[in-house]
Amino acid sequence: MEYDFDALAPAERYKLLVSFVGPRPIALVTTLSPEGVGNAAPMSFFNVFAQSPPLLILGIQDREGARKDTTRNILATREFVVNLVDEAIARQMVVCAVEFPPDVDEVHMSGLSLRSSVTVRPGWIAEAPVGL
Repeated sequence: MEYDFDALAPAERYKLLVSFVGPRPIALVTTLSPEGVGNAAPMSFFNVFAQSPPLLILGIQDREGARKDTTRNILATREFVVNLVDEAIARQMVVCAVEFPPDVDEVHMSGLSLRSSVTVRPGWIAEAPVGL
């Protein structure tokens, strides 16, 4: 099949892309706002990009023309943690996808917990198999 992605609405493009490319790892990205409010958001567009230097890529998308909390926090602080998601925390990851106001900490709302990171301010999810 052939698709004209320019002719498709953003929601249609997203649905096709995530249907075609799989399985995809899911990241649960933790950030802090400049005021210190925690944020956690699932990212279905992420992967390893290079080993030297070690690089991860995040495909952060706006929501209806407005920046999401994760984007704003990363641009303001230049810090984040990429937590890998496994089946054991899948339900909590879905809670983190809810559009809470910027002053609500998704980690707290989901029942997950954080461990302190060594080199960045945002913590990593204690229940995640890996935090980068």
